[in-house]
Amino acid sequence: MMRAVFVLACLATVAIAQRPFGPNGPVGNGPRGPGPRGPGPKCADGSRPNCQFNPGSRPSCTCADGSSPSIKPPCDDGSFPQCPGACQDGSDAILTGQPFVNPPCADNSFPDLSKCACADGTALPARPPRRG
Repeated sequence: MMRAVFVLACLATVAIAQRPFGPNGPVGNGPRGPGPRGPGPKCADGSRPNCQFNPGSRPSCTCADGSSPSIKPPCDDGSFPQCPGACQDGSDAILTGQPFVNPPCADNSFPDLSKCACADGTALPARPPRRG
């Protein structure tokens, strides 16, 4: 019995160690932590960009092939969601495939993505509440 408990504890430790951790805890697919996000940014050659994360500012991402990292549109019709009033100052967020080049909010805030919807009715994944 004790041996089984020990083996299970070891397996749990190994499983937890396999998860990547960032400065604020577990890191998911997205640049800002866990959650049901899409595949994340990609470079033109299909590789993942090299991103630097600095607290209080947007990630800085570069591609080895010289392209700008881009994100695939989440709406089924190939468009990005519309986000009325999603910025901290109440303005509309403009989501594009290159959020690292074109921040979605003019006030440089992070948009409240719960206010976003696809024009074609595609259901967007629910985001967990931000810790903080």
